[in-house]
Amino acid sequence: MKTINKKTLLCVLIICTVIMTSIVISKILCDLETEVNRTEGIKVLQQAMTVVSENYVEEVDPKNLIYSAINGMIRAINPQPAFMMPEQHKEIQANKAKIVISKLLNTNITEADRTEGVKAFEDALTFVRKNYAQDIQPDMQPKDLIYNAISGMIGSLDPHSAFMTPEQYNDIQADTRGEFGGIGIQTGFKENILTVIASIEETPAFRAGIKARDKIMKINDEDTKGMSLQDCVNRMRGTPSTRVKLTILRNDGQEKKDFTLTREIIKIKTIKSKILDNRIGYISINQFQQQTASDFAVSLSKLMQEDIESLIIDLRNNPGGLLHSAVKVASQFIPSGKLVVYTKNKKGKKKEYRSSKENPYLAIPIVVLVNESSASASEIVAGALKDWHRATIIGLTTFGKGSVQSVVPLKDGSALRLTTAKYYTPKGISIQATGISPDIVVKPKIKKGQEVRPVIRETDLEGHLTNSDTEQLTIPKDIVPIRIDTNEDMQIQRAIDFLKTKPYKSQIRQT
Repeated sequence: MKTINKKTLLCVLIICTVIMTSIVISKILCDLETEVNRTEGIKVLQQAMTVVSENYVEEVDPKNLIYSAINGMIRAINPQPAFMMPEQHKEIQANKAKIVISKLLNTNITEADRTEGVKAFEDALTFVRKNYAQDIQPDMQPKDLIYNAISGMIGSLDPHSAFMTPEQYNDIQADTRGEFGGIGIQTGFKENILTVIASIEETPAFRAGIKARDKIMKINDEDTKGMSLQDCVNRMRGTPSTRVKLTILRNDGQEKKDFTLTREIIKIKTIKSKILDNRIGYISINQFQQQTASDFAVSLSKLMQEDIESLIIDLRNNPGGLLHSAVKVASQFIPSGKLVVYTKNKKGKKKEYRSSKENPYLAIPIVVLVNESSASASEIVAGALKDWHRATIIGLTTFGKGSVQSVVPLKDGSALRLTTAKYYTPKGISIQATGISPDIVVKPKIKKGQEVRPVIRETDLEGHLTNSDTEQLTIPKDIVPIRIDTNEDMQIQRAIDFLKTKPYKSQIRQT
């Protein structure tokens, strides 16, 4: 009996030893993996800082980058005790972040350089993981904290710069292909609130009645405040046939409503064309994607076969897209080798984009329609045709996004979408925060009792870049209808009336 007990005890001891050894080894491996995870993350942060320092369109203080990175990391933890009111919690969290950041920056950075900045961030990461361990989600790795830090750092630069995780980077490439799983809205931040800029026609958001100026307070019951724009986009996109719930405020917060939308493959049909009265061709471009220029050429060729005498190019509500696509569209109306647009970085280095040889339509009279939501690539086309006197611009002052975003992959598969330069029209005019002014201002007709909205432009976005190259203009705060009946589209009607005038046709044909 004693022998059996001894054997049993020995077995138990061996089993316990094996278990304890496994636990110790597992802990060592886990710590090792965590350290590797942390080290790799720090390297990505360091690379991101270098990319920003060398390529961002303006000079950036490394100390401010680290401040924003630490702030982004702390905001990601975001504990909210059940007994505390949200307003109290936010205030305490903000104060906590400021105290921690102030302490770390004051004690670790004596000179604003990248090396000391990264060292300060490493100390901050250690400090956060040690002092806020109870607040960190169990599955959150050091690299997750670092990703949130990089997102905070890049998001602090301007409204159009963003950090993308490897998954987000893969998803965002669908934008340039013109196809992705989503709900079909364009968004930006207005007064720190995620706000709808426009709903894309024939999409779930458009059919559900989501409107410009709607404030998206929650996505799937998760508060959007504190998220980056890319985080919000990533949550709204997803696998087709899956659902996403948006909590929206409208009418200055007086109306709150939940929308549950089923995601679809959003195939952006960028070109629509038809013939209007008096042999006037009409082509609408709603985005500039990979196929836009070739689709535009095909549509225009078909219209020309119908013997059109003039053309309206409608760029209203076009948020932009691919630069090369915009250049190709403009090239069809400008003599070969002429400057369409150029970019200039912080060092003053220029890159010119000139018209190609494919320019068969040098004489046809053109009107370009623009409004407050015509942005970026749209403004490039409008600016080039205006500067070369190839079109008359009708409508409202454009959005004013005159900055270039470059996608820079990082070593771990993540990427930065970074503002690296500014656009300039052929006459050397920067449109950043000023936009393209129309030759003829035509405001949409507002009927009595019709729903209206104030417009959003670049100057309304938090942290937008200013325009130091051009005298800052006072852009009117226009009020426009939420919906415009096609039969009452005063801007199209003004374009038609304008193109019917014989003096205009004669003038164009003589140039």
